Amino acid sequence: MSSVELSLQELLWRLAAQGHDDPRITRLDGIAVIHSVRDRMFRACRTSMRSLHSQLPHWDQAASAQRTAELRSRGIRIQTIGPRDGLLGPEAVALRGYLTAVVGLGEEIRAAERLPITQLILADRSTAMVPVRATPLRQAALLIESEELVRPLEAAFQATWEESETVEFAEHDPVDRLGRRSREVLVLLAAGLTDEAIARELGVTDRTVRRQISRLCHKLRVDCRFQLGLEVARRGWL
Repeated sequence: MSSVELSLQELLWRLAAQGHDDPRITRLDGIAVIHSVRDRMFRACRTSMRSLHSQLPHWDQAASAQRTAELRSRGIRIQTIGPRDGLLGPEAVALRGYLTAVVGLGEEIRAAERLPITQLILADRSTAMVPVRATPLRQAALLIESEELVRPLEAAFQATWEESETVEFAEHDPVDRLGRRSREVLVLLAAGLTDEAIARELGVTDRTVRRQISRLCHKLRVDCRFQLGLEVARRGWL
């Protein structure tokens, strides 16, 4: 379990215990109440809507796309993180039309190898919704209305965002679908740096770099980092 996951689990325990006496934390029970409060968050949002979902919409895609269109029409930035398998694996076929539509509207979507929490919704910098620990969000949730309490949730979202892979759906050269971090890794790899040196340069762990290189090899259809460097040089991508 990563440090982000551990800190989030500890935070959820504290919020659940604190919620009995803290007016900034409200427990929501039942899907109707949760959806009502979630919709209120969407209506009150002014600048940004960030969310992390372990399960992407398979049944309410039209409603979800409509929310994206409405938020974007108000100039709100939308950032969404989903599981890599769900966004880029075989099951993503059923979501491709929906994902293409919302990305076309301006929603930013990234795929994470591992999610630190099953679900998280952040509206602006002051409101968040998280599941009650060990309970699906559709059954029980905590509404948090405090910049102070939301701040660590924002930090966890941002850390996951920076480690995740940008998801796009246009048919371009594979390198055109790479995010900023992937391009940085390729530049440093092509310069001959080791995994450890790349990790130090980017301020991440060696494991993160190795995972990133593995994904790049898969995406660019090569077998190893040496072939990856040759392919980058051969095609003049960098």
